[in-house]
Amino acid sequence: MINGIRLKLGGITSVADAEAAVAAGADWLGFTFYPKSARHDPLAQYQSIKNQLPSRAKVAVCAEPTLADLADIVAQGFDFVQVHCNPDTLTHNVAFWTKTVGRSRLWLAPRLPPGTDIYPELLPYADTFLLDIFHAGKSGGGILTGDWELFRRHQAAHPDKQWILTGGLDPVNIAPAVRATGATLIDVNSGVEQAPGIKSVAKLKAFVHALHNATKQDNPEQGGP
Repeated sequence: MINGIRLKLGGITSVADAEAAVAAGADWLGFTFYPKSARHDPLAQYQSIKNQLPSRAKVAVCAEPTLADLADIVAQGFDFVQVHCNPDTLTHNVAFWTKTVGRSRLWLAPRLPPGTDIYPELLPYADTFLLDIFHAGKSGGGILTGDWELFRRHQAAHPDKQWILTGGLDPVNIAPAVRATGATLIDVNSGVEQAPGIKSVAKLKAFVHALHNATKQDNPEQGGP
């Protein structure tokens, strides 16, 4: 935890990056099991480094998983499972994910079309939500900046849920993002990389430094994205 803000470092593909994340103060380590992602970590590869990873809560990240794929992921003993889903995903599919993972362990990341709030029928299925970036043909935000006003509105409207800020966060924009949204849970990935799936220790340190300063009352920086 960094000045009251909890941090997830996603897209981890190596023990070295996991150790760097923990050293920087990350609360969660994220591993991506989505073949179309540049940070895809095949389950067999994860299993090969699993016992070498530092002690920290671990999050499996996937998109629209099948019954078999989700069962394989859950069997690895992840603390949480983050599932990205499309706007037209049937609620019975979401209900299956909740039943398989558990509502308290499921992080639901619906892809919202521009100008659209989260569908109310999804709220009962998870305790934690990320607002995924919508762009055609892809799952996950990549380098696109998230909608900070959308996040702030949802966090205020549904304080009984945990809301994790994500979407194109980096050392430059994290401080204004935190001040604009009041977020206390952060998910960063590509913004601290030197290449897809390879973290930059320098960028990670800069990100944590900016995050630390974002909570200082005397910091003069203002504004949004």
